Amino acid sequence: MQLKYPTFPTKMTNVQAQKIVHDHVYVAQDYQDVLKRIEDRSTFSEIDRIIQFPFVAPVIEEKTEEELARQAAKKEENARRLREAAAKSRLEKLVAREQQFEAFTALKNAKGTVRKAEWLAQLKQAGFKDEADLDDTLKQIDTAIQRARNKELGIDEQEEKEPPATHLVDVPDEELSEVEKKEKRKQKLLKASYDARQRAKKAKEEAKAQEAEQARLEEEKRLREPEKWVEEIKEKRQAVIDKIKKRKRLAAELSDRRSRASQMRMRSIANLASDSPTSKRRRKGQEEDTFGADDEDWMIYREISREDESDDEEEDLSTLNHYESLLLQYDPNFLPSDSYEAASSPTNTLIHLLARGQYPPYDPSDVGQMHQLHVNVERVRVSEALFQPTIIGLDQAGLVETVSDIVKTFDPDSRKPIIKTIFLTGGFSHLPGLADRLMAAMRSISPVGSGIQVRTAKDPQLDAWKGASLFTTLPSYQQHAITKKEYEEYGGEYIKEHNLGNMYHL
Repeated sequence: MQLKYPTFPTKMTNVQAQKIVHDHVYVAQDYQDVLKRIEDRSTFSEIDRIIQFPFVAPVIEEKTEEELARQAAKKEENARRLREAAAKSRLEKLVAREQQFEAFTALKNAKGTVRKAEWLAQLKQAGFKDEADLDDTLKQIDTAIQRARNKELGIDEQEEKEPPATHLVDVPDEELSEVEKKEKRKQKLLKASYDARQRAKKAKEEAKAQEAEQARLEEEKRLREPEKWVEEIKEKRQAVIDKIKKRKRLAAELSDRRSRASQMRMRSIANLASDSPTSKRRRKGQEEDTFGADDEDWMIYREISREDESDDEEEDLSTLNHYESLLLQYDPNFLPSDSYEAASSPTNTLIHLLARGQYPPYDPSDVGQMHQLHVNVERVRVSEALFQPTIIGLDQAGLVETVSDIVKTFDPDSRKPIIKTIFLTGGFSHLPGLADRLMAAMRSISPVGSGIQVRTAKDPQLDAWKGASLFTTLPSYQQHAITKKEYEEYGGEYIKEHNLGNMYHL
């Protein structure tokens, strides 16, 4: 449980661990079958047990109505100040633009009142290249002023849809001055941009009309054959999911330096980057291409492979979302939990299910859930270590193999009565199903008609202690007990050899 919950806020004691074992652990008759039931979400809740550890709930201060009203008023006052500051800033910008517009307009009007050279000097001093640059700036400022005024008045801006002026486009250059030639080039660019926008708009309208027609046909098909339509949508959805998974697998292989897909792509890149392809060099007997032998070459390869999410993947995800929205709308058996996004979520993995359970949904902010242990697979894994010690890393024989090896040390005539008297005692024999599992396992490895019997002590937890206590009252106890001298000579782990010990029989 410490490995399962490394950040658990409370430390589990040995007594608590023993209580969980005695209260919740049982012996599975078929271990693999129980694991399958745990993986199945429909039967998981039958096995999962929640152990709630004590915790202190956080104290939530409940504010009075007066405090809430005071906070709301303070929040509204702050919002009002922000709105006033924003309005003041917009007004200052508007005034500055109007002053700038008046100054540039005065500069424009001064053209006919002063000499041309003097006016051009003023133009350069103001930071303009020529008169056309001044006109463009005036137009931009006027547009900004109009937009700001409309925003203050709450008027929605309407996009200007009039085509740009093109009166100079078809005029030959020989008939135009230098200023008009520049204007002609500008009109050509504006016309090309306007035509491109119109073509894109038309294509968008055609695509929209085509989508509408396709949607109408799909709707007619759904109404005519609803069950068949749902099945077709499911097949299309699955095809898109398979395509996405295939792309992810390929991306994972390409990121692995040792994978075949990565090697093949590396070779292709090297071949394309070379002046002479690899196949030609081999035919001519030249040296082989060594691109990729150096780590720096792989850095180049990774740089080439590092791409953002492709347009194809975005299109697949969009198509998948469309199919799933249709299934959610028209298929009652398709639930939000069945969607690709829900299935791919980290909270939908088996690891999350084992650690956080199924119901209620895990909430990281819930202090009570942070102090909960979900005991599910441990209920059978702990006891299974008796039969398969390898699952906890012990290279030892299991309970059945140990009993079988002990029985085989006796002669064939003595084996039958020994198998008929298999006796279970000790606290662990309290586990439900232990006797049945041991009997079934012994039957599978014993001859037919062996008459196997497995009995459990009436008080498994204390019978061993009671038996030892009675043994000390027998007269023969002194023959088996260790004296103080033997204890001092051999140590506390010494067991005297007698007719009831293992050493006597060996």
